[in-house]
Amino acid sequence: MTNEIQQFLLILIRLTVFVTVSPGFSHKSFPAASKIALSVGLALPVMGTVNAFDVELSIVLFLMIAVKEVLIGLALGYITLLFFTAFEIAGAFVDFQVGFSMGQIYDPALGVNASFYGRVYYWISMMIFFIANIHHQVIRSLVKSFEWAPLEQLSFNHFGVEGMIQLFGHMFATAVQLAIPLIIVAILSELTLALISRTVPQINVLILGMPMKIMVSLIFMFFFLSLLMRNIGDVFPDMIKFMNEWLYGLQN
Repeated sequence: MTNEIQQFLLILIRLTVFVTVSPGFSHKSFPAASKIALSVGLALPVMGTVNAFDVELSIVLFLMIAVKEVLIGLALGYITLLFFTAFEIAGAFVDFQVGFSMGQIYDPALGVNASFYGRVYYWISMMIFFIANIHHQVIRSLVKSFEWAPLEQLSFNHFGVEGMIQLFGHMFATAVQLAIPLIIVAILSELTLALISRTVPQINVLILGMPMKIMVSLIFMFFFLSLLMRNIGDVFPDMIKFMNEWLYGLQN
């Protein structure tokens, strides 16, 4: 009976750490009890898919495996966190060009200073995450992680450091690609204002520029909304791919 309790606790540790770190499954406003309840709800069915321990683990071995489970849960949660961070960065790029970056305030939901487009991009990505059932695929990969990185495994030949570096580059490129349409609109607005200032010097471009760029960016945001949602939806399969590749690398 003790070995089953130890096994359940180790499964719960990996899932709880993942749920706490991953933005798709936790929120700053969620109470800790709800996160633990979600982790327990996921751990109970996973318990039936994992090979049971034959003998009771010693305290030292249990602690070593527990630390390993914390690190695996952190790594998997961090991969999902990077994708949502990329969407926030894309919004920050647009904010900088439009002028909203000067109005950044602390957002307790995100835990960072965010402005208008940063929050818009984040909540659109969160909506697509659940509507497109990406969270089901993430849970499937999380359950699969106990097969690719078993509880009793303590030695790993590959930690995926190179893959993490590639993931950072991929996230930055993704943020730029998502922000490019509105950045181009902001740059064209700047060029238009420059032409106006040269042709009609009486117009105060400094006063006209800020509200004009904001208005134009909001108008084009509605035009590009369907394209933005499609592009964000195309990014999420990469989240599952990087999670599976990192887990698969642990067993080689």
